Amino acid sequence: MIAAIRRLIDQETKLSSPATEIAPQADLYAMGLDSFAAVRLLLAIEREFNVEIPRDLLKRETVRSIDAIVETVRALRPAFAEAWRNAA
Repeated sequence: MIAAIRRLIDQETKLSSPATEIAPQADLYAMGLDSFAAVRLLLAIEREFNVEIPRDLLKRETVRSIDAIVETVRALRPAFAEAWRNAA
């Protein structure tokens, strides 16, 4: 899942570093994520993981970091959460 998220970050944003070099907890906004790119990233996440991000999660905190994105997808797709626990 993290590899897919990193790929989406590279495709949908123009951050100061490639996503492969970004620590999972790093603040993407501090690295140059703007609101327009955040919306594009959210839409790409919905498509990639076949989820619908509810209105109450359409906020900065949802895409603040790779970890935050992972938690959002895990919350919306319980099957991903189970696979994530098994891989850890």
